[in-house]
Amino acid sequence: MAIALCNPEIGLWYRDIQNRLFEVVAIENEDAIEVQYYDGDVTEFDRESWDLLCVNVISEPGLSLNNSEDMFEDDLVFDALKTISWDDVVSDIEN
Repeated sequence: MAIALCNPEIGLWYRDIQNRLFEVVAIENEDAIEVQYYDGDVTEFDRESWDLLCVNVISEPGLSLNNSEDMFEDDLVFDALKTISWDDVVSDIEN
């Protein structure tokens, strides 16, 4: 039997071990947990799969750490939130 390290709560944001950010948007009968990733993708976990995830509760992500209108700073925050794809790395090396 898996031990839940973090019970899902609707409206809370989480970060998984792959550094992906997501929000729990629905829980159906405690058996199905629907999440929406920061990039907009939606997926569903069964309770057993959720219990196997290694996640941390985080504060709601935003494009800026403060109210500054400095676009350069916003770009740095957004870049830090993007996930890295090996296809992108290989493409960058080839170019």
